[in-house]
Amino acid sequence: MGNKGNNKKKSRFWRGYGIYMGILVILLVVLLVNVWSIMKKYQAAQPERKVEELIKKLEAGDISGTDTASNAKFEPDIDNSAAFAEAVKGKELTYTVKSRSADKMVYDIKDGEETVASTELTASNNRHMMMILAVSDWSITKTEAAQKQGDKSVTIRVPENYSVYVNGVMTGEEELTGEPETMEGMEYVSEYVDAPEFVTYHINGLTEEPEIQVKDSAGNDVEIPQYTDSSDISVPYATGVISDDMREYVIQAAKDYSNFFSGDLEGCSTSTACLQPYFPENSYYIDLAEQYRTGDMWMYSSHQTPVFDNMEVSGYTEYSDKCFSCRVSFDKSMILKTGETRTEHNDQVYYYVNMEGKWLIADIKS
Repeated sequence: MGNKGNNKKKSRFWRGYGIYMGILVILLVVLLVNVWSIMKKYQAAQPERKVEELIKKLEAGDISGTDTASNAKFEPDIDNSAAFAEAVKGKELTYTVKSRSADKMVYDIKDGEETVASTELTASNNRHMMMILAVSDWSITKTEAAQKQGDKSVTIRVPENYSVYVNGVMTGEEELTGEPETMEGMEYVSEYVDAPEFVTYHINGLTEEPEIQVKDSAGNDVEIPQYTDSSDISVPYATGVISDDMREYVIQAAKDYSNFFSGDLEGCSTSTACLQPYFPENSYYIDLAEQYRTGDMWMYSSHQTPVFDNMEVSGYTEYSDKCFSCRVSFDKSMILKTGETRTEHNDQVYYYVNMEGKWLIADIKS
């Protein structure tokens, strides 16, 4: 009787133990299933999953939602959508992290080593799973196609106070290349004022032939010379219209300068004081006139008062508010004592500088 009672007790123990273990197994399975489900949700909530979905979409040729507009300074309106679709369709794209923070991730999308796009994701609804796993809802806020540089370029050399526009966009210091170049033949001008200079702008990476526009310091359009090579342009200082008052002044200066050397300017035989008002102090041309006066003036043939014909002022070029040049030409006829008429043709470019409000001749070129 005693053994039978003990057996019953053991049987109930093992039955209870089996039920208990069964419940534990069920609870463990439920826990594992729940953890597995949470981990799947955690993995699915990672930003990389969004990027992988985007990549599949791009590989299928669907570029909707991707910004393909050009952000190039001089070609903002170029449509890159067709080129971008061709660059990603059917490719095996990969991705790398470009930058990361708690609520923002940026990825580069690549075809091999080449970056074809970048995408930005932001986080919302930040929370925890199982009290230890931080998770957020990630969404793509923008995707931009990588900008491809074109193979066209242009170099433009212009006066330093001119403005250059490429496709309607003004160039800046970032497009300047090299050092400013002083205009050739301005040695004497530079002794008195800042000589005119040229600067060079270089723009590369263009996809189409650009439209170039040049404006002078007053904002007026300047004509661009026609070149066989439109990628290398040099624009000279533009000519303008001289004022009536200045025209009269430069004509009188040219006449007086010519009359000095023919002995027809009052006072020229005794000094260069009659010529000095047209030139700066210590001018090379005053020294030259003094040498002529004392050495060669006596040899000039005697004649009647000269007559000036065909007076013309052209090529007025304003370099700055302190410097301009103009071309003065005329015929100077003189009747010699022998009765013979001698006519001299003068055609010279005068370079004027403004010194203390007075326009003076800095240089003369034939």
